[in-house]
Amino acid sequence: MIATKVTNVRGTSIQYDETLVQQCIQQLRHKDVTIRLKAVAQLIALGNLAEAACSALAETLKDAEPAVRKLSAMALAEIGPASRKALPALVRALQDPVEEVRRMAAMALGELGPDARTAAQPLIQALLQDTPAVQRWAAAALGQIGPTAPAAIPALIASLAHADSRNRAVATAALVKMGQRAVPRLLDALQDSEPAVRAGAIRLLARLAPISEVVTAAQPLLLDREPAVRDAARQALLG
Repeated sequence: MIATKVTNVRGTSIQYDETLVQQCIQQLRHKDVTIRLKAVAQLIALGNLAEAACSALAETLKDAEPAVRKLSAMALAEIGPASRKALPALVRALQDPVEEVRRMAAMALGELGPDARTAAQPLIQALLQDTPAVQRWAAAALGQIGPTAPAAIPALIASLAHADSRNRAVATAALVKMGQRAVPRLLDALQDSEPAVRAGAIRLLARLAPISEVVTAAQPLLLDREPAVRDAARQALLG
């Protein structure tokens, strides 16, 4: 079989022939970890062209070698929406003892978009209880799942008070993707005990709610005891 140059969904040009994916699948079972790692790396490069390897990659998410598990999750993320058949394995990988594996599993679930809505609850648990890096990817994944996972909204709102500004930014972006479904919870969050949550909520309402609702919601916050909340309320009123 003669290899031809093709472009995967990421726009990367690679050498490809019809037998390459099958060769990689066979090598994923090799006893030599170096060969398994090379096979997964090749599947990552193939991206969406490696769809036929999804079931095999779901199995290697249980590999004894953490690096193989991590790269397997990355390969599924690169395959994208076509990797939905590996969803149960990716959910299980959110419980992996290695942080990088959990982080990549969350990223791969996010690439499934709304098709991963059944993974919302495990992702919420990761958002609430895991390390900051995994929390960021869990929040991002929940945002990509979007309004089909409304149960995530309270946890995302709570993340507006996260100590890490990167986590706060990702939670904000995810709540924007929730759209109008987030508005009632954001209105409730204006009474939250955390100033960062109150400030973040009114900023988000300024982006998601009708102006009349924003005005009504922001006015009491102009008298908030926290300067940051008062500033956020003024910014919301200024549009």
